[in-house]
Amino acid sequence: MLCREEETSVFWIDDDAQLAEVAPNWEDAIGLDTEFIRTDTFYPIAGLYQVASGDSIYLLDPLHINDWTPFVRVLEDAQVTKVMHSCQEDLELMAHHLRTRPTNLFDTQIANAFVYPEYSLSYAKLVDRICGVALEKQETRSNWLRRPLSDQQISYARGDVLYLVPMYRHLEAKLQDLGRGHWFDEEMRARGVYREADPNNHYHLLKRAWTLKPRELARLQALCRWREQAARELNVPRGRVVWDEHLLTFACMHSLTVETLRASLPRHVAGEHGQALIAAHDQGSSAEAPQVPAKPLTSAQTAHLKAMRQLASEQAASLGCAPELLSKRRDVEACLREFANTGSLSAPFLGWRGELVGQGFMHILAERG
Repeated sequence: MLCREEETSVFWIDDDAQLAEVAPNWEDAIGLDTEFIRTDTFYPIAGLYQVASGDSIYLLDPLHINDWTPFVRVLEDAQVTKVMHSCQEDLELMAHHLRTRPTNLFDTQIANAFVYPEYSLSYAKLVDRICGVALEKQETRSNWLRRPLSDQQISYARGDVLYLVPMYRHLEAKLQDLGRGHWFDEEMRARGVYREADPNNHYHLLKRAWTLKPRELARLQALCRWREQAARELNVPRGRVVWDEHLLTFACMHSLTVETLRASLPRHVAGEHGQALIAAHDQGSSAEAPQVPAKPLTSAQTAHLKAMRQLASEQAASLGCAPELLSKRRDVEACLREFANTGSLSAPFLGWRGELVGQGFMHILAERG
């Protein structure tokens, strides 16, 4: 299982011709990772793509490559397995930078959770477990937009993909031996795709939103939708536009004026976004009330939730897999709320999870409902 570092070669790819030459020759299972910067922007900025294929590692430079077509072809080729670790942020980067959704993904962090009891095991710890290699300290604060990259950065970038394919071989064999391959495949179909959040639903994420009256909630939805769109268009973090607390305060006002904004916001914010905020507030004042965000659970619901999570944790323990796959609070709570609204379990618990805990969940909810 060990991957011999001394047998690998590293290639720096920084022009279109080089990429077009190497990409079509990659093997049918490649290790894939990204490095990016996301300090002052809404969207991540690509700093590096790393690909491991056979005994070679390719470092692709986003600062100089213009035509990404050969790379995108590989990412979208269903015959090529793309092995990644904790892939969601990487998928977001590729969605915005390359305008692509990779197919046939194998996430080693998720696969590990199906065969071992840890849920969010880091890449370094998984490499240590499976390959017996202790990786060097991570370059967590590196500037991946600097050129040339330092020797330490290159070493880190290399190590981040070097062991992915060997770990894939090990974990895939374990999944098949345990008869859990179809569970993992179903999970990857659900989690191996990046979906940009709907701006209309962002108001659900604000604390205390559930306490607002229907008209106030309509204003909050409109204000949050405007901010979400503005942050994306300006490519800045949401807090650089307007804070959550300001949106909640404005939503509770019957009218919003320039004077109120000037008194509440920094001068430059009121000057730049004042009219747009007033327009969004007015729009919400005449819109239909949206769905009320989830309220805190009642004491009875909390008891149901505890019983469901206990059942799921016991089932996971009997299988030797990560309990969070079955008993993560957010997922189980969503299932409880879905049952309260529709009399059915939520979608994740109708699939492979339903085989394991669906009947038990229904019994708890029906008996205590």
